Amino acid sequence: MRGMQKMMWFMVAAVALVMFVTPASYAQLNSGATTVALNATLAEALTLNVAPTNVTFTLVPSGTANGNSAVTITTTWVLGTTRTGLTTYAYFTSTTALIDAGTDVIPTSKFNGSVNGGAYSAFTGGAGPFGANSKTVYNHGAFAAGQFNGNHTDTLGLQIDTTGLNLPAGAYSGTLNIQAQAI
Repeated sequence: MRGMQKMMWFMVAAVALVMFVTPASYAQLNSGATTVALNATLAEALTLNVAPTNVTFTLVPSGTANGNSAVTITTTWVLGTTRTGLTTYAYFTSTTALIDAGTDVIPTSKFNGSVNGGAYSAFTGGAGPFGANSKTVYNHGAFAAGQFNGNHTDTLGLQIDTTGLNLPAGAYSGTLNIQAQAI
């Protein structure tokens, strides 16, 4: 009988162990689901990185002089799907490209630009909203899916033609504006 008691205790212990180790599925309790609203915004942006911001020329009495460095222009954009185009312009605010301390002028018709190594031409192209004293540096037409976020780099070589100007010796200065526009 003693052997039977031992066996019975052993069976009770085994059943207890199985019940203790194995969780009962009926003991699980779940709450109801709660939601979290998620909102994210990616703002439109249009920026330029231009270098160098100072170009110098060693003028000749009658001929062309190239700037000491081409200007590198990187246009970067994040645009909405309603945008239909992007253009980067270089322009002057008047017909005067450079002027000395007096009244001697280098007009925009004698200030030339070369976009990405192309032919030099005067800043008289009438590009976009900046009037006759401008030129287009970059133009991105209609946007397709995947093109609303990107960047593009161009170079703008600069040149002054003093032919026929009969300029006196002196220091000439001016400001070339570079601007991008998304429509």
